[in-house]
Amino acid sequence: MGRGRLRSTLDGGDLTHGDGLELAGSTLWAVQNATDTITRWALSDDYTTATRTRHVTDESLGLPTTLVRRDNCTLVVSSQFDKGGPMGPGTPTTPFKVVAVDGI
Repeated sequence: MGRGRLRSTLDGGDLTHGDGLELAGSTLWAVQNATDTITRWALSDDYTTATRTRHVTDESLGLPTTLVRRDNCTLVVSSQFDKGGPMGPGTPTTPFKVVAVDGI
């Protein structure tokens, strides 16, 4: 891959509000903060097509900002930015928490 811009076609969803990403082989995981969503994408060999293969949306993700994969578990940082942060008023119940999500 050169230094040029690579464009990918998304099939089955979008990456609106995409924040944290993890790439392993031809699989991409993304957190979408404002929608409390984690998506998993299958990438073509040349990375020009990404097909959404799974998604999980849950309020308990609390505006997820990043993720990391370990074995078959996805660990997601819940920012609570909507509670006293840049996306809303109030006070967070805890500064940050890590949520473990299986099956994504």
